[in-house]
Amino acid sequence: YSQSHLLEELEYVQDALSSPETEETWDSIADALGRFGALCTGNAETYPADLISALRTSSRPITSALNSERTRLSGAATNFMTTAVTSLTSEFEPLIPHYLPALLTLCTRANKVFVNRAKACIAELVQNTQAPSIIHYCSISVTDKSVSLRLAAADAMMLCLKCFNPPDLEKEQRAKEIEATIRSTAVDASADVRKVGKKLFEAYKILLPGRLHKCVVSILSIPIHVLTYACV
Repeated sequence: YSQSHLLEELEYVQDALSSPETEETWDSIADALGRFGALCTGNAETYPADLISALRTSSRPITSALNSERTRLSGAATNFMTTAVTSLTSEFEPLIPHYLPALLTLCTRANKVFVNRAKACIAELVQNTQAPSIIHYCSISVTDKSVSLRLAAADAMMLCLKCFNPPDLEKEQRAKEIEATIRSTAVDASADVRKVGKKLFEAYKILLPGRLHKCVVSILSIPIHVLTYACV
């Protein structure tokens, strides 16, 4: 009902989240995440700065919940992140370094439930924030040893190319990271990753035609036996 009321609620939630995860506490942590999500839904437009501050302060226990081996707790944390992102939209951008690496790490899990939740949350993050910094994290993750993470990162990069404004993509650093991703996915051991890599290159040709020559030269510098393997 007021900023002071919101701050009281956030303090209560943060206290609950700070409890170490045990068999006795994990359920209350999940409940606190649900309550935090409701606060985001109801107050994001009026008090975004207070919510962002609370999210930054509580990033460690929230990412710990994301990484929990308990499916229900990790699911509650992932659902909360989706709610926070869709409520705060572009206001969430400064929190990306705190949360995106944890979401990407979830994509390395063997359990597809964890992976699919994380990928859906990352997609919401891309679409709602449209933050160019996401490109950096995708370009790093696309070289990881985990196939599921490489595929998730390539898919997220593809979504970036679909959603972001071309001027943001044209900035030198971001363009280089996109090109590095295309180069990496072009020779990936996974056919699924290479398939996304081809889509990335097709989108790149349309969005950044002025840099096309550089990218082609970079790809052609890959040893021919590697390219031949990648085409199989």
